Amino acid sequence: DEDITSDPLFEHNSVFVLELAARLLISNRAHAAELYPIFLTKFQQLISPQIEETDGSSKNIILGLKFPYILERIVVTILRACIHLFDVPEVCLRDQLNRSLNLIATLPSSYTKAINERIGCGAAIILRGCFYLFDDSSDDWSTIKGLLDLAAQDKSGRGFVFDGIASVIDSIDYAIPSAGDGDMENSDENKNDVQLSKCGVEVMASLLLKFMDGSYEDDVSFKVPSMTYINKVYSFSQHFSDRALAGDGSANSNAHLQENEFVTMVTAIYNDACLAKDGATVKKGFESLQGLVLSTKVESIPVANWFTFLDLVATNPPGITSQEARVCSLSLIGRLFLTLMPELSNQKDNWSQLEDWTISVASIVSDNLQAGRATSLFETTVQTVTNIVNVMSMSGFNEGEGVNFCAWVGETLLFELEKVGACGGATSMIAATRGNNNSK
Repeated sequence: DEDITSDPLFEHNSVFVLELAARLLISNRAHAAELYPIFLTKFQQLISPQIEETDGSSKNIILGLKFPYILERIVVTILRACIHLFDVPEVCLRDQLNRSLNLIATLPSSYTKAINERIGCGAAIILRGCFYLFDDSSDDWSTIKGLLDLAAQDKSGRGFVFDGIASVIDSIDYAIPSAGDGDMENSDENKNDVQLSKCGVEVMASLLLKFMDGSYEDDVSFKVPSMTYINKVYSFSQHFSDRALAGDGSANSNAHLQENEFVTMVTAIYNDACLAKDGATVKKGFESLQGLVLSTKVESIPVANWFTFLDLVATNPPGITSQEARVCSLSLIGRLFLTLMPELSNQKDNWSQLEDWTISVASIVSDNLQAGRATSLFETTVQTVTNIVNVMSMSGFNEGEGVNFCAWVGETLLFELEKVGACGGATSMIAATRGNNNSK
């Protein structure tokens, strides 16, 4: 009625009534499933696009946009209802709450930008308080992901979104028993509720990657902390998969990030952080990649994906003028050698690619050594290569078909040290390495 809506107090009175109704709803959880459809019907009338006939033409309009104050309070009411009622064990209510959240995402960005702070805060609280209730399906997680992504589009809501994600991850990190815990089995039994499902892991990783690469308005202020949480999320998938394997003897691939997400993560971290100009970002990037390597079982990732990672590191190292980054890069390369070589070298089909990678690494080592003996890059390169060769030369490092190939790898790296007279630390290993090299 135009007479009613034209009243200057109309919006204030409507908001007052809405607040009373919202309090009635939230305080009557036992009857929430019966009451909420009344709210949802009204919300849909004001938020869903409606066809309006004007001068013989029709167009879609959102009635609620005519009353921005009322619409803002409706959005807040939806968020409050989800925060307080999402744990009510009524499937129909859960569905209606999700439909309400999806209504928010249909609002035009010109309007949501003005209330992004409220959307971000509400979405973060819903995530933090209800993530363990989300089904391992696309519905719950898809809804909250869309809302979080919407809120992060603007600076006013972005911090709330990141803090919500970080809070969830930290709570799970606290819940996971450490290797030193006395009763690992009982700890796992007591913590079954505090874990991310497969969908949850993927949603968290997806949003964190956006924070890390500056997808939100080129904002890179979250780059470094994002890498830490990406590592934790990835380790969760490994932890829960290992627990499932220990429980029933069969691997639960659903607990792992999808294969392509491993490549996406390492590529994003390497390109956006390891090759950055800021030293702290570079260091954190390489630490994150080492963490990913350490937390990943070699056999859990397809060989082709490992080689994608190896090629990325070997063919696009940091510039030689960035000596600290070159040191971090070689440390990562050393970790890759010691972690992957025993497994990958036992398959003859991998030898050609491993040979190319080793030659590329030898070229990086040679360039590092050209920096001169007086530099920390020279000293660190000698120490790292010596350590790689010494470990690979130890009995038991590889007792399979790749033992001679590993010997050739050691010989190739040692040759770079010999060229500058810097192989003293590995002298005791040279004879053993050369003696075992029967295939090259």
